Amino acid sequence: MTKLIKAKASFIPVSPRKLRLISDAVKNLSIDMAISQLKILPKAAGSIILKVIQQAVANAKNNFKLSPADLKIDSLTIGEGPRSKRSDRHAHGSRFGGGVRHKRTAHVILNLTTKNGAKS
Repeated sequence: MTKLIKAKASFIPVSPRKLRLISDAVKNLSIDMAISQLKILPKAAGSIILKVIQQAVANAKNNFKLSPADLKIDSLTIGEGPRSKRSDRHAHGSRFGGGVRHKRTAHVILNLTTKNGAKS
């Protein structure tokens, strides 16, 4: 029987596009490989996804008594959060938003499952 372990981070002040670049690089790796890759990546979004993976591993240890070696990434979803608008005082003409800049936020949802041979 496979168990589903969830972890999420909401309203992260980083663009979802930047987070998706990192999550696509990590999705198909094991937990140990993903953590080691995220520690050496030179992107700020790597530390955010690293924290979510560590949170999910801690949930598995404390709530389900599972070891990290028995876990694999089932899905890593990056969703869009609300955008806040910031105005730019320079002239921009009437097209393309007229000097309004959108500060994007993101939601990260991570699901871990147990491997087939793991005890549950």
